[in-house]
Amino acid sequence: MRHANTSKPDLGWAFKPLNLLICGMFSGQAAWAGQDAPAPPAAQQAAPTAKPSEEVQFNPVFLNQTSNGQQIDLTRFNQAGAALPGTYRVDVYVNNAWVGRRDVEMRMFADNKVLACFNRPLLDDLGLDASRLAQPEVLPGRNEPGRCVEISAVVPGAFSAFNSADLRLDVSIPQKYQRASARGYVAPEYWDAGAPIAGFVNYNANAYRADNRGQGNSTQYYLAANTGLNIGLWRLRYDGTLTQQDGNGQSQRNYQTASTYAQRDVTDWHSVLTIGDYFTPSDLFGSVSFRGVQIASDDRMLPESRQGYAPVVRGVAETNAKVSIRQNGNVIYENVVPPGEFSIDDLYNTGFSGDLEVTVTEADGRVRKFIVPYAAVPQLLRDGSSRYSLSAGQWRSNNMSQRPNFAQASYQRGISNSLTAYGGVIVSDHYQSMLLGSAINTAYGALALDVTQSWAAALANRLGVNAMQGQSYRLSFSKLLERTRTNFMVAAYRFSTADYLGFQDYANLLNGNGFIARAKNQFQLNVDQPLGGKRGHLFLTGTTQDYWNQSGRNTNYQLGYGNSFKQLSLNLSAGRSQDGAGRNVNQYLLSVSMPLGGGPSAPLLSASAGTSSDQSSNGQVSLSGVAGELRNLSYNVFANHSHAGAGGSSASGGGSVQYATSQAAFSAGGSVTRSSSQVNAGVSGALVFHPGGVTAAQSLGESIAVIEAPGAEGAAVGNTNGVRINHDGYAVVSSLMPYRQNEITLEPQGISQDVELLESSVQDAPRSGAIVLVKFNTQQGKPVIVTLKRPDGGNLPVGASINDNKGRYVTLLGQGARAFIRGMEGQSLVVSWGSAPDQQCRFQYQLPQQRSSTAYSQTEAACMPL
Repeated sequence: MRHANTSKPDLGWAFKPLNLLICGMFSGQAAWAGQDAPAPPAAQQAAPTAKPSEEVQFNPVFLNQTSNGQQIDLTRFNQAGAALPGTYRVDVYVNNAWVGRRDVEMRMFADNKVLACFNRPLLDDLGLDASRLAQPEVLPGRNEPGRCVEISAVVPGAFSAFNSADLRLDVSIPQKYQRASARGYVAPEYWDAGAPIAGFVNYNANAYRADNRGQGNSTQYYLAANTGLNIGLWRLRYDGTLTQQDGNGQSQRNYQTASTYAQRDVTDWHSVLTIGDYFTPSDLFGSVSFRGVQIASDDRMLPESRQGYAPVVRGVAETNAKVSIRQNGNVIYENVVPPGEFSIDDLYNTGFSGDLEVTVTEADGRVRKFIVPYAAVPQLLRDGSSRYSLSAGQWRSNNMSQRPNFAQASYQRGISNSLTAYGGVIVSDHYQSMLLGSAINTAYGALALDVTQSWAAALANRLGVNAMQGQSYRLSFSKLLERTRTNFMVAAYRFSTADYLGFQDYANLLNGNGFIARAKNQFQLNVDQPLGGKRGHLFLTGTTQDYWNQSGRNTNYQLGYGNSFKQLSLNLSAGRSQDGAGRNVNQYLLSVSMPLGGGPSAPLLSASAGTSSDQSSNGQVSLSGVAGELRNLSYNVFANHSHAGAGGSSASGGGSVQYATSQAAFSAGGSVTRSSSQVNAGVSGALVFHPGGVTAAQSLGESIAVIEAPGAEGAAVGNTNGVRINHDGYAVVSSLMPYRQNEITLEPQGISQDVELLESSVQDAPRSGAIVLVKFNTQQGKPVIVTLKRPDGGNLPVGASINDNKGRYVTLLGQGARAFIRGMEGQSLVVSWGSAPDQQCRFQYQLPQQRSSTAYSQTEAACMPL
C-alpha cells in the first residue's frame, strides 16, 4: 500500500485558473491520464474543510484568440482543480484520512463540470454505509461495475475536490453516513508482502586489539551474519557468529549457529507462525529458547487504537454532541456523536497516565462531565480483545545435555470494560505447570493477581527427592494518584512456596547446572513523583528477593532527582545494594549534560561523578555529536578518572567515530591508560537481493524497502542518515514499521538537472519481514521550452492541451505558444483547443545541437494540421 505526495502549496493559489495556465508554461509535466501512466509531481495538501465554490469565473479577454477570431473555450477551467475527462490514478483521502491509491474516472456532468464518478467498490472503500442513506437504491449495485455516480448527488452533505496537479482526490462524507472503524487502521488488503522472491545478508564485523604492557598483546575478531530469504509470505532466517581470539602464541576459533527458522504471518488470526529455533512469549511465563513450532498473536497487526489497554467510554448524547476526553489536562480524543447512546472504544493506549475526564457538550450549550478510571497493568486487555500463543518443541541450549520436550499454551481475554482473565499451561515429560489469573481496572488502581501451580518429577538424583510441587502467587499494581501526581508505574510482589519450580529452574536441576537458589519472596517497585512547575521530578526504583534454600536477601534500590534548566539537564541519584551475606554498598551519582550551541548539530557535553561507600569513586567527561550534510558522521571523545580505594587511582581517555554511507557503516575507536591501550575497528552493513539486482545497504531492521528511482542518482533518502540513490537508481530504507503506514521520502537536491522526480514521497505498509519494492516515478530527458509555429502564420491559443500519441495528457500551452516539455524529443505530440479537425495540429521537436548554459534549452517546432 503506497501513495505519493510532496510539499504543501497554498490551496487557493493552486486552484486559480490563471495560475493553472502559467504552470502549463513554467512547471513540469502535468498529470498523466490513464491507468499505466506515471504519477505527477504530487503535492500533499490539507483536505478541504468546506465545500469548494461551484464555479470560478475567469475573464479570457487578454488571452490569444483562435486563428478564425473565435474566443478560446476555457469553461473547463472554471472549476477548482480542473481536469479533463479520463481515468486518473489518484490518492484518495476521506475526511483528511488517506484511503489508498485508486483508479478514479473523472466524468463531465451538467454545466460542463468534470467531477469524480464513484462506482460501488470505490464507495465501499470510502467507508460509506449504504444502510444509513434514505434512498440506498440510488447507489450503483455491486454487480454494476460500469455504473458510477457523483457523490454529492447521492450522499447528503458529501462532496469531492480533485487536485489535478497533485493527483489527489479529497472526499468529505458526514460521519453519520460512515462505517465505524478504529483509528490507525490499515486494512489487511493493503499490507505489502514485498517482492515474491528476495533476500539479504546482514553482517557485522569488528576487530579489537589490546596491548597490556608487560603482559603481551591480544587480538579478537568477531563476525555475525544474519541471512534471510523471502518466498511469498514465508520468511526464512539464519543467524550465525564466528569469533577468533589470538594471544600468547595461541589462537582459538569458534563458530556458533544462533538460530534457524521459517516464519509467516497469518492474517485472519492476527498471528505469526514460526517453525524452527525461536523463543516462547514472556507475558505470562518466563521466556525460553526452543526448537519447534509456535503460533502466537501479533498485536502489531491491530490498529494502534486497539493495542494495549484503554477503557471503553460510554454515555448518552441528547443532541449532536461533542465528546472531549482529557487525561492529565490534555485532550486525547474529540469527536461529534449523534443523539443516543455512544461508545468510544478506540482510545490510544496511554500507559499508566491517569483517569479520563469525559466532557459532553450538547448542541444547545449544555455541558456534562464524568470520570472513567484508567490504570493499567501489562495483563489488561480491552473489552472483547484476546491474545494467545501455542508452542511445542524441545528446549534449546548448548549448555544442556538433557533438553526436555514440552508444549506451552497461554490465553488472555478482555471479559469486560475493566476485567481481563488469563491462563496458561506448560506440559513436559516430568514437569507440568498451570497458571490462572485475572486483572482489573478500578478507581483505586489496576490490579493483577495470578497463581501458578507446578509439578516436577525425576529429580531424585539432583535433590534427593523424586517429586516436588508448589505454588507461586503474583500481585501487580499500577496507579496514578491524581492529587499528588504520584505514579506507581509497576509494583509487583511474588511469593513462592518451598517446592515450587519454574520451568527454567527445573531444566537447570535436570542438567545439574550448579546450585539453584529457589525464590521465596520477590518485590519490585517503580515510582515517579513530579514536583510541579519547573522543579523537576523524583523517582524511586527498587527490588528485593530472598530464597528458601539460601540465607540472606538481595536488595537494590535507588532514589533520584531529575530536572532541566533551559538546555542543561541534571540527574542526581543515591542507591544501596545488599548481597546475600548482608554486605551493603551505598552509591551516589551526579550527571549533567548540555549542548554547546543551538544548532541541530551542536555537540553535547556530558559530565558525571560518582562515589560509593567502599571508598571507590569515578569521574568522566565526554563530548559527542553528529556532523555532515546528512548527519551521518557521529563522534565521541572522553576522559575518565577512577579511584579504587586501596587499589589506587587510574586515568584513561579515548574516542570513537562512526560514519554511515549508503553501502555500510564504519566505526573506529581507541583508548589508553597508564598501563594499557586498545584500538578497535568495525564495519556493518547488508546486501539486499531483489528483482532489480543487488544493492548494498546499512544494517537492516525487520521490514525494509528497496527504493527504485531511475536516473535519480544522488537523491538523499529522508528516512535514513547517509543514504542516497546509487548509480543504478536504487537505495535501501533499513527499517520500517510493519502493518503501519511508513512515509518514504526523497530529497531532489544533488540529482542531475536532466532528471525530474515526479513524486518525492511514497507511503507503504509492509508485512513483518517483508522486502517491499517502492518505485519513485522519474522523468528523464533534457528540459526544453518549445515555441510552436503554424504554417499559415496563425496563432496557437494559450491553454491549448498537448497530448502524446496515445492520447495521454502532457501539458498546457502557455503564452507566446510556448510549452515546457522534458524527455519527449522525436515523439509525435498533438495540440488541441477544440474537437474540430481545424482545432488540432501535430508537431515533433528536436533538442538544439548547442547545449544551453541555463537549466533548460529553447527550440522551435512547426505544428502541422492533422
